[in-house]
Amino acid sequence: MFSDGNHIHFVGIGGAGVSGLARIALEAGHSVSGSDMKESTVTQGLRALGASISIGHGRENVPIGTALAVVSAAIKPENPEYAEAARRGLRVIKYSQALGELTQLRESLCVCGTHGKTTTTAMLAQIMLAAGTSPSYLVGGEPKSLTSHAAWKDGRHFVVESCEYDRSFLRLHPRVVILNNIEEDHLDCYGDIAGVEQGFADFIARLPKDGLLLFNADDARCAKLAAKTHRRAEGFGAAASATWRMHELDASTGFARARVSHSGKFLGALALEIPGRLNAINAMGALAAACSAGVEPALALSALKAYRGVARRFECIGQIAGVPLIDDYAHHPTAVAHLIETARKTFGKKRLVAVFQAHQYARMNGMFDGFVDAFGDADRVLVARTYAARESGVVAGEPERRFAKALRARGVEAADYDDFAAIKQDLALKTAPSDVLIFIGAGDVNEIAYDLLNDRDFTSARLHSLLKAEAAA
Repeated sequence: MFSDGNHIHFVGIGGAGVSGLARIALEAGHSVSGSDMKESTVTQGLRALGASISIGHGRENVPIGTALAVVSAAIKPENPEYAEAARRGLRVIKYSQALGELTQLRESLCVCGTHGKTTTTAMLAQIMLAAGTSPSYLVGGEPKSLTSHAAWKDGRHFVVESCEYDRSFLRLHPRVVILNNIEEDHLDCYGDIAGVEQGFADFIARLPKDGLLLFNADDARCAKLAAKTHRRAEGFGAAASATWRMHELDASTGFARARVSHSGKFLGALALEIPGRLNAINAMGALAAACSAGVEPALALSALKAYRGVARRFECIGQIAGVPLIDDYAHHPTAVAHLIETARKTFGKKRLVAVFQAHQYARMNGMFDGFVDAFGDADRVLVARTYAARESGVVAGEPERRFAKALRARGVEAADYDDFAAIKQDLALKTAPSDVLIFIGAGDVNEIAYDLLNDRDFTSARLHSLLKAEAAA
């Protein structure tokens, strides 16, 4: 990618992955331009680093002198900037291809799996930075403990979040693969779970002969692929077969604590300051990868204790009169179930009120029963219209009404709403002082939470009056 000339243009520059590549290009000394459909803190941050960014797509946005155009996976050839670059004979490549070329320049530690990629990648980058190895990294989210979600440094390692969507990770060149879990997802690409498994098997096969597979030994599908690979493989997790093993895991308070060993030798204590049993597994994958790259276990465990999470992963974005507002990116039934479990352990007997926005109708309809099960332990669920990314020709409202009805049949108080305004009104009028509000989904559902925080006067006054009434009773 860096050999294609001085100026690089990024179409869809506001996305998590593409913006990371743009930041890397800037740090490597390239001039950068780009475009996106809306302004964001991401585009503002890139401008501050020197990028020239246009809002909206147009052929005039591609500067004269551009040598390379990088496009996000959502950009089609008919996009005016894509078409203009092609008309000029410029090299046009997808995000995944550009990332793949970068992974050839470093020893790449590639984190993959259905869940936990962003968290594990951020954890691993934080450990490697704390160890002074000066790694390059690209995280598909906003890590709270790092100065940015991407960097290009002079160390020999590149820590990479590796996405299976559209089989994009098959363009990467891993030295180490960290495999978190395998479940049904992206069936528009893979067809069924057998296709998903084959996709991950194909990625593992991209390891060199002296490469290393680190896999979740608690996940049966991961263990099955590890047993079939001809590469060195080591498991991590709580299973007795794990090379990197957790002992006496306790997540009863929401925050994971465990003893950790490697091949039977005690390494120290894992103590996370972020909630969730699932994050303990993520941490073990990061620990195994960092130690395999030469980091001392005690230093790695210390860095994990200092880890503070990623935006939109059980992130408390504020409170209204003592009611926490939690934002979480979960958009798969298993991730939602772990989220509700974590909330129960973290907040005890408080009433859990979930605002759920499914991400794509194909996922909502294909995993319908799984989502119903996942929300079974919530007290109240408000169902927003699905975020229909990359979809068309669906009847908005019907799946959401059916979903709310199925939850009510399970004894969960549930309702569906046509727009965010109606959900905000519901929350303003019906939230109780003992509630926790959890905004769940990979789309824009968190905008409701920020709107409530920005206009909290009515809700806050109402909650304070309820608290006074309870105290007087």
